[in-house]
Amino acid sequence: MLEQGRIGIRQLSTLIFMMVVGDMMLIYPSVITSYAKQDSWICALIGVPLGMLLMLMYLKLCSLYPEKNLIQILRSILGFWPGSLISVFYLFFFAVGASAHTREVGDFITSQIFQYTPIRVIILMFVITLGWGLYHGLETMGRSSELLMPILIVFIFVLALSLLPQIDPSNLKPLKDTSVVPILQGTLVSIIYPVGELIPIMMVLPYTIKQAHQTRDVLLSAGAGNLLLAILVTISLLVLGAFLTQHNIYASFVLSQKINIGGFFERIEAIMASSWLISTYVKAIVYLYAFVVGCAELFRLKQYRMLILPASLLVFALANLVSPNLTFIVITVVPYWVDWDTTLCIIFPGLLLLVHRFKKGWKSKSSG
Repeated sequence: MLEQGRIGIRQLSTLIFMMVVGDMMLIYPSVITSYAKQDSWICALIGVPLGMLLMLMYLKLCSLYPEKNLIQILRSILGFWPGSLISVFYLFFFAVGASAHTREVGDFITSQIFQYTPIRVIILMFVITLGWGLYHGLETMGRSSELLMPILIVFIFVLALSLLPQIDPSNLKPLKDTSVVPILQGTLVSIIYPVGELIPIMMVLPYTIKQAHQTRDVLLSAGAGNLLLAILVTISLLVLGAFLTQHNIYASFVLSQKINIGGFFERIEAIMASSWLISTYVKAIVYLYAFVVGCAELFRLKQYRMLILPASLLVFALANLVSPNLTFIVITVVPYWVDWDTTLCIIFPGLLLLVHRFKKGWKSKSSG
């Protein structure tokens, strides 16, 4: 196998949780509210069980080929050349995904914290940490996420509790006033962004030690991450209202700036930024890992470490090219990214399951 390291189910669950929260911790309230307005909290809650069903589909696909990663599964189901062609689309998706997350970090840092620092410096520093983490392998990635996850959880709960005095239930009115289409769009966003973007985890599952309750733990971690995002959306609506949530791309960061308890506990937005950087880093490194291991598998290399440096340089270049500024991402990239995610993260895996069932039924019919 390309990957000699192995992670346990606990490390896998923490990776999944951190990926679900990922970059969504800051931008999710704004994105989903742009579709469903004051009813976006309903869409976010509906997306929790539906997202778990999508995760179950990924697990089902991997269970059919337990020792194979996504590239090998594609070749097994579709054949060598068709599977390799579809693999190229997924590898491009992984590379652009890692680059987009890196660009998000650069845009956020330079617009909110280090406003006079060139964005390329921030991107370069982030890419170096990605390459360094990837060089140390999957086990290090899993253990790091296990150590860092409590920081994320503690801060989000502190954020929620600190904002309780500022909530205004009238911000949710008029309830259920949104039409059906925006509600459906918001529900799709609540599934596809947090959980649909877990598709790179299929490059990690073959290297996970098989343990009892693996499916249950994975589903619970995905559901818990999505539920945490739903709580953030609800708090943002209750405190800021639908209009301000929609038009503040970093709504969670704005929420952390509003915390003020007795004039003593305040100005904790730097902790919010650190938590978001941690979760985004985990998501970006899994995407980069999936790209590097996928390329090595596609070209049948014996090991993937030789690809880390060129892949990191590619991510650095794409992060500077994927978008000229933050406004371009919000207006142009985000609407089309939903369609891209839906195609690669829902439609293609569903079609793979159908093709597998068809081939299995055809073989049993021919042998009978």
